[in-house]
Amino acid sequence: MLQTLLSRFRKDQRRRVVIVHNHVFKNAGSTIDWILRKQFGNRFVDHRDNEAMQGGTAYLEGFFRSNPQVQALSSHHLALPLPQMEQTEFYLLMMYRHPLERVVSAYHFERAQVQANTLGALFAREHGLREYVLWRMRPEVPPTIRNFHIARSLPTPVKWDRHFTEADLEQAKRLASSLPLLGIVERFDESMTLFEETLRPLFPSIDLTYVPQNMRRDQRTGVAERIAQLAAEIGEQAFDRLQRGNELDTRLHEYAVSLFQERIAGIPGFDEKVRGFRARLLKISSR
Repeated sequence: MLQTLLSRFRKDQRRRVVIVHNHVFKNAGSTIDWILRKQFGNRFVDHRDNEAMQGGTAYLEGFFRSNPQVQALSSHHLALPLPQMEQTEFYLLMMYRHPLERVVSAYHFERAQVQANTLGALFAREHGLREYVLWRMRPEVPPTIRNFHIARSLPTPVKWDRHFTEADLEQAKRLASSLPLLGIVERFDESMTLFEETLRPLFPSIDLTYVPQNMRRDQRTGVAERIAQLAAEIGEQAFDRLQRGNELDTRLHEYAVSLFQERIAGIPGFDEKVRGFRARLLKISSR
């Protein structure tokens, strides 16, 4: 499936290739951006003009036309769909994370923002995790931990109080299946290995080794254990609300994992390639 998807991206090597990172909050995005900056230097743009992104696809097209040197871009508020431009191919990158597993990380990040005046930071600093979860489940509150992957997969803009439907899930699945670069946060090293294999025909010296940024690599417990700890901490009522608020996102995550599995299964010697990638990581960490 992956080779079929990518064949349309590789027909003309003279075409401009741009990696576009749909930076989903608390999905290892800072580490992805660190990697892209390491790889592309000043040809990478960490796009922070969120208001400009409200201009949607037309804004993005104008940006890329005005900045022909850009080879990689990341945005927390990426305008979708990406533009269609002659002699240009966009490699959209998106990381998926179990929606319940990212809740604690989102809360502690917002709570630690002592100078920020965003709604999330203000509330998190004054309330415990249970109250934060219940607040975030309210429809009038931004869906930071409520079907958030669905929200980040739909055409821009997405209203805070939108009620996500089965049709939205199907649209998010179509985006996932079309991604040239689909990764799973819980399987980060495997994701980077897959990305290297995908991008090497275009960038022969590609190296996606990294130093973790704002990312805990806790090997003591697995995802299921961390979710169980969350359930125990916030109580049955709040956890039930959280599960219901992320039903579609959970199904999208399961679908993304199945796509990921299918893609790595199609790469000969993938396990050995992952071991080689981790050996290169050790060299970075020992410097």
